[in-house]
Amino acid sequence: MKRMATFGAGSLLLAAALAALPATSGAQAAPEALKTVLVDEDFTGTEVSDPNFHSHNACLTASTAAGGEHDFDSCADQAIGPVPAEGKTPGYLQLTDTGKYDHGGIVYNKALTNEGGIEVTFAQYQYGGTGADGISFFIVDGDTDLEQLGAYGGSLGYAQFHRKDIVRDGVDGAYLGLGLDAWGNFSADTEGRGKGCPEKYQAPDYLSENINRAPDNVALRGPGQGTDGYCLLATTATDEKIGSYGDGDIYGTDFPESLRAETLGDAKRLVKLKISDDPKPDVTVDIDFQDGAGWVRVLEAQVPFKAPDTFKFGFASSTGGATDVHLLRHLRVETFE
Repeated sequence: MKRMATFGAGSLLLAAALAALPATSGAQAAPEALKTVLVDEDFTGTEVSDPNFHSHNACLTASTAAGGEHDFDSCADQAIGPVPAEGKTPGYLQLTDTGKYDHGGIVYNKALTNEGGIEVTFAQYQYGGTGADGISFFIVDGDTDLEQLGAYGGSLGYAQFHRKDIVRDGVDGAYLGLGLDAWGNFSADTEGRGKGCPEKYQAPDYLSENINRAPDNVALRGPGQGTDGYCLLATTATDEKIGSYGDGDIYGTDFPESLRAETLGDAKRLVKLKISDDPKPDVTVDIDFQDGAGWVRVLEAQVPFKAPDTFKFGFASSTGGATDVHLLRHLRVETFE
């Protein structure tokens, strides 16, 4: 059972954040429309051939080469927990092991044309730990020099973070962030997320009190810059209380299966994000849970903000006191003709 999201008029805050972004034109591409591949990277080998990819503490499990923080090198120094074997092909892009308070990500710092809408597909793996935090995929304005990621923890490398005297910015030029949120904080307006957002784009109260969370949910956050914005646009989280955790409550989600598993062999989930080229783009998220049922629509929304004519993108992941291994494979970014 999927949860639909509906929206009203855009806020002054978010309109200002997007004032420099020109509108795209044309109707939503029909399912049978031809697609042009913009990026195709499987991450299964010993190197990443496209020089526009840049690592932020991510590594290739198939590699045995030593390198620095921004190199796609061996995962020998990120080997806590049941990570894939080093040097074995086909491998994976590893964002984190099960070390506590770990993080990793990648950015694609080349502007891509958004003429007919965007479709992004990839395989994600979250497993082997205690279920935190999750993986994000995000899109930014193509005019942005995409060198850094956003804040980690529940912000998943996309949104901002503010707790006590620790303040971290969200990703620059942010347009849309998809959270594959195993732990369940990406949908909550705690830790400074969604600062300055109007009521209609704030997280529901039950997800913004204490340390309340909604495990295994998918969420979309909108435009932001610095410590402002990144408002919650849609989530599969519900107001059904299903348990407690410390001083907080745990809520359910309209979701058919888990985003994570106990072992790598059971953890594969195929994800498809589609953004239309309408002035207020329709966004759909489909997941294949590898259970024989094929693609399942888990989230639909209409984003009431103009999309940029060009875009860049990235992935990020994090762990906290609870952890998981986070891997990616088989990325494809396409646009419709």
